[in-house]
Amino acid sequence: MSNVRSTGKKSSNTLVRDLVNVGIFAALYIVLGFMSSSIGYIPALIVFSTASIALVTSVPMFLFYSKIERPILCCMLFCGIFGGAMLVMGQSVIMFAISLAVGLLSGTILKIIGKNFAGLYMANIVLSLMSSSMMLPLWLYTEEYLEYTRGMCDEGYVAKLAELSNSIWPLVGIYTFGILGAVIGGLVARRIMKKHFERIGLAR
Repeated sequence: MSNVRSTGKKSSNTLVRDLVNVGIFAALYIVLGFMSSSIGYIPALIVFSTASIALVTSVPMFLFYSKIERPILCCMLFCGIFGGAMLVMGQSVIMFAISLAVGLLSGTILKIIGKNFAGLYMANIVLSLMSSSMMLPLWLYTEEYLEYTRGMCDEGYVAKLAELSNSIWPLVGIYTFGILGAVIGGLVARRIMKKHFERIGLAR
């Protein structure tokens, strides 16, 4: 009986830790993501902004993945928080749905492969699809997205977005650079975790 109580208490404690980690790292991801995506307000750098997000967030995401005990639940909650924040800011429900799908896929990868470098690396690459999808409505709902952007940016920037929406290739570039940023960011995160995080015992 005491073993059952001990196991239940341990499970409860790890759940609380998981939820705390989800909240902390989701907030950190949103802040770092928006800071690094600000280069996208320069019209010539719009396509490259997703690489910036993935590069900047890879290290904290590797740490987050290494700390959680329930990868599917935690990743879905994490991505759900991000998608919910996007909804509050005026994004479409498609962004929220994509966020949940990315959370499910990245969590499943961690569950199956484990919290080794390969698992963390692949989960981080999948996560890049979430931030890369923030501009997907520009191609799906062009007029609505341009009107949404017009309320925050000047006409020159809106005109540049309208120009981008005339071809599918900028969207391909957005996803490609996002994945590339996650690939490079993951290698950087591996180096830092090996030399720093493991040394100070934070990445267990």
